[in-house]
Amino acid sequence: MGTVDNPAVFATRVLITLGLTALVILLIVFLGLMLEVLMLAFTAILVTVAVDGLTRVVQRHTPLGRGLSLTTAFVLILLSIGGLAALIWPQAAEQIPRLAERLPLALQEILQQVPFAREVGEEIEAQLENDNDNDNGPGLFDDDILSQALGIFSTTVGAVGSFFIILLLAVYLVLNPGVYIGHLLLLLPVDRRSRVAQMFHLQGQALRLWLLGRLVSMVFVGVTSAIGLLLLDVPMALTLGLIAGLATFIPYLGPILGAIPAVLVAFLVSPMVALYVAILYFVIESVESSLIYPLAQRHVVHIPPAYTVLIQIGGGVLGGLPGVILATPLAVVAAVAIQMLYVEDVLGESVEVLGDQ
Repeated sequence: MGTVDNPAVFATRVLITLGLTALVILLIVFLGLMLEVLMLAFTAILVTVAVDGLTRVVQRHTPLGRGLSLTTAFVLILLSIGGLAALIWPQAAEQIPRLAERLPLALQEILQQVPFAREVGEEIEAQLENDNDNDNGPGLFDDDILSQALGIFSTTVGAVGSFFIILLLAVYLVLNPGVYIGHLLLLLPVDRRSRVAQMFHLQGQALRLWLLGRLVSMVFVGVTSAIGLLLLDVPMALTLGLIAGLATFIPYLGPILGAIPAVLVAFLVSPMVALYVAILYFVIESVESSLIYPLAQRHVVHIPPAYTVLIQIGGGVLGGLPGVILATPLAVVAAVAIQMLYVEDVLGESVEVLGDQ
């Protein structure tokens, strides 16, 4: 009697299949529940990679050892942050509240001047009035007001708490990254540890190169945007340039998001100025994508634009704005793993692995 005809063997195989399926489902559910924790951990890894990259640069160009190079890197980072804060914060602290006031006014102005947008705005306003009519009016301890206040408070506290958690994890990781990598390697078969260790090394290298490319683009877009807005006499040019530079961390979608506040604020000056600002951002993005990025591409990793946008959309669906921000560096890490462990090891194909430069 064959094993297929043996009821005991067949039942065993069915149970194993069901068990593996249940295990995969539980793993997916667990990862979904732990998504925020995993994003915090990956953000800490990004910070660790950035600090470690600066430490390697200091160590390469000085006779200092790892410990003193790491200390020097921390000092350089603190000095850079302090210098930027001293340069930007006095004006940003004044301009950011004004920006928060002007953006709704600019949006309302657009809704009034564009026919289609005006109709949409009227419908929204009518819906809001109906909601207010159906309400008894906000009391001193109205549940909606209280819940909104608590929501804002919890969001602020959560953001501050997440920042310190990321900072704490990054400090622990960068002090001795080999210990944590070694613990992960112990979970693997002995014959695979050297290959996975090589993969971890190339993933770190790829992330460092990706962060370097983003830094170059962010500085270029932020500085040129602020200068251009100043020349166009747009209010709060420094703050808007800072927003544009920070938004450029997100490839392709970021520059579009960074241009929206500047165009809205410029619309309050005049529609023509808003048009000039839109042209300015288009030119800056064209120069960045066609000149700055190709010059840096020899030293940075690159993922095709269509893949990047789709990955960012998927990250947004799963994790909201943090998912969009972290989608591309996660894709860089995943690409290195797929190239090494599947394309090279399983398929036997030769491929240029990201970060292997």
